[in-house]
Amino acid sequence: MHHKRDVSLKEDDLRTAKSDVSRLLGSLRTLVINLLEGMKVKRMAAQLDSFADKFPTLIQFLTQRMVL
Repeated sequence: MHHKRDVSLKEDDLRTAKSDVSRLLGSLRTLVINLLEGMKVKRMAAQLDSFADKFPTLIQFLTQRMVL
């Protein structure tokens, strides 16, 4: 999972001042990647980019998957 998060999301380049925020964001990234893998999304990086650009789209996706 670390490799996928680092390669797809460039997670090692991200820094936050608060460790609680880092843990929360890491958990959300893992959740989204697992959901997309379960859906067998072929272009995961493109989908993740879309979520990064449009936060409401991510919230809608998580709501439809009954996560939120």
